[in-house]
Amino acid sequence: MGDQIVPDEGNAAAVDLTSCDREPIHVPGGIQPHGVLLAFVEPELRPVSVSADIEAFTGLLPQAVLNAPLATCMTEASVARLSAVLAGDDLAAANPIAIALRTPAGVRDVDGIVHRHDGLTILELEPRDEEQRPSGSFFRSIRTAIRRLQTAVDLKAACEIAAHEVRRITGFDRVKIYRFAADWSGQVIAEERGGGIPSLYDFHFPASDIPAQSRALYTSNPVRIIPDIGYRPSPLVPDRNPVTGGPIDLSFAVLRSVSPVHIEYMVNMAVHGAMSVSIVRDGRLWGLISCHNTLPRFVSFEVRQACELIAQVLTWQIAVLEEAEIVRHSVRVRAVQQRLLHGLGGRKDLHAGLIRGGDEMLALMSAAGFALSGFDGVTTYGQTLSEPEITALVAWLARIDSRDVFDTDCLAAVHPASAGNPETVSGVLAVPLGRASTYFMLWFRPEVAQTVTWGGDPHKPVRIGPLGERLQTRASFDAWREVVRGRSRLWQPHEIVAAIEIRDLVVDVILSKAEELEGVNRQLARSNDELESFAYVASHDLKEPLRHIEAFAGLLKESLPADSEGRLGDMVGGIETSSRRLRALINDLAEYSRVGRQARPLAAVPLDEVLADVLADLRPVLEETGATVSATALPEVLCDRSQIRQVLQNLISNALKYRHPDRSPAITVDGVVEAGAASEIDRGPAAEPVRRVRIVIADNGIGFDEKYREQIFEPFQRLHGPDEYEGTGIGLAICRKIVQRHGGSISAASRADIGSTFTFTLPMRSLDDDGDLGR
Repeated sequence: MGDQIVPDEGNAAAVDLTSCDREPIHVPGGIQPHGVLLAFVEPELRPVSVSADIEAFTGLLPQAVLNAPLATCMTEASVARLSAVLAGDDLAAANPIAIALRTPAGVRDVDGIVHRHDGLTILELEPRDEEQRPSGSFFRSIRTAIRRLQTAVDLKAACEIAAHEVRRITGFDRVKIYRFAADWSGQVIAEERGGGIPSLYDFHFPASDIPAQSRALYTSNPVRIIPDIGYRPSPLVPDRNPVTGGPIDLSFAVLRSVSPVHIEYMVNMAVHGAMSVSIVRDGRLWGLISCHNTLPRFVSFEVRQACELIAQVLTWQIAVLEEAEIVRHSVRVRAVQQRLLHGLGGRKDLHAGLIRGGDEMLALMSAAGFALSGFDGVTTYGQTLSEPEITALVAWLARIDSRDVFDTDCLAAVHPASAGNPETVSGVLAVPLGRASTYFMLWFRPEVAQTVTWGGDPHKPVRIGPLGERLQTRASFDAWREVVRGRSRLWQPHEIVAAIEIRDLVVDVILSKAEELEGVNRQLARSNDELESFAYVASHDLKEPLRHIEAFAGLLKESLPADSEGRLGDMVGGIETSSRRLRALINDLAEYSRVGRQARPLAAVPLDEVLADVLADLRPVLEETGATVSATALPEVLCDRSQIRQVLQNLISNALKYRHPDRSPAITVDGVVEAGAASEIDRGPAAEPVRRVRIVIADNGIGFDEKYREQIFEPFQRLHGPDEYEGTGIGLAICRKIVQRHGGSISAASRADIGSTFTFTLPMRSLDDDGDLGR
């Protein structure tokens, strides 16, 4: 569906595309009738709602089952098994539950799937066919599929393997891997199909095909099956949650009835049975494994579980492949930085030094042109805008107060004045050399004209369907091609990070800090070594042996006689203790390496709220230690909320950990906004001095010798032995890395036996800025 909507003939009212997003698909009021749903409020195992098709399964009317003991419709042994599962800690692990329903013809075996949500316990019953249960060879084939996935060398191969294996174990006519773009449109990037169904490979679909609330359900409930789209919904009797007073929320139900819009969509695709498995990475819906069948098709719970496992392994493999690419690019960045440093360090002419390394600057960013604007005018290298156009573009960037990186793959859309020659320049990455700076480093990319194949015409006018105010889906999914012009290849996150790092290097040269830059560069090289070690050693060579050590230690401990004491027991205990410390060390190292690489965009955040969240998390230890925390009002700043929360939590946790044994901990948190000066590189001609917020956290703990006030911010530096205080010595290093990423600084002051004071600063950016805070 396009942005410009053509109204139906004779109807002047515009169609609202967001109406699909508002459809309450999580409370459909009914289920798919291939199964039965019962809902009850624990501890009573008496249904408060039941699907009307209970009669078809048991011969009992819904009214006969409501508020009656479960033994009314199932055997006593089934009730006992269900009760045992509900008493356990992990419901999902116990599914499916063997349930025997009482019917007029005798006992009928079904699979029970149970979950808790919205105050209700929901039990869903699906058909169970013992002759079609997965065998031992089935599970061995799943292991083989996982091994194949783990050997995939690129994204295309991994997705093709996943599609092949899911089709092999499910028997669906077509299995496709569907990937979401940044705007939630999607593309079929891999496909496995039989001969009787058309291919959708490389087809694109607009974001409106899978609306927002559907994506939310795909994210929270990863497996969805629709065995037969020709079903008639079985209503819930009654559709009321006695806990909330509203309709019953079926967000996590397997049998949840399907939206009429989606049913119509499937009919138009000539699909009568479907299943989807979500690919969720870092909490965000990355894509779907989508299965279609031209005839109705049901697959068992175990087979769906196997597909979910394949999706999880595929997600892991995608992350491994992307991380490997980031590491390779990071190594190239470090090498270019080293050479640039060598080339720029001995040159007074910055422009000449950059031009000398122009080919590397372009290759690193996969760009066709590079420019440096400011100082002595404009210096260009390669395929760029003209100097007057660059000057106008930089002036526009300064007017919109672009304090952070600016990137676009379609310059004409955001700055029409630069749209003269998209074949030469369509994409721009602009990095300011300082906050509020009029000096920029810019990379340019040419247009990449491409033909996009859509599943049906995405620009075809949307019309109201026969059921009133419900949108009618596309009737045709035939290939519809359009040529996309005026767009370059997208700038990748790791490329933007690389541009920022190069900018930082150039700024240091401008400030004539060559000696300091050498140290920074060595530190960057060490950081890169840490990153590579973590990505390739910690993830593979350390964690796997560690799991074996822990497992063997546990087995060895279990094999010792019950009354075994002495040296052998101490040795086993020592192995377990050391293993725990090593796992904590690996996890902390992973956390340290993720700072900056997995950072979120900056946003306006009230620090008072962040502090309140931290204190809520630490409430048990605050109460246990009798600690008091007093705080002044803290301002609102632009920051990465989760990272600044980690800083506050680490500092307050340290204050509690290193408390004085003779007094209760007393912690103060103060915030002061102070004006500061900025150098010429940090401000434009009319810019105001940079303001900063200073956060001070003081305690009355054991303190430390101030000669260690720099050492404590280095990774793995501890002033106490591991037997005195737990930890790995990485927390303060993480704090410094986060604060520096925000453009601030952190320091410590202390007096032994008196207490410590930690201070960090963050730059204050105006909340009224026109710049994009989410970039």
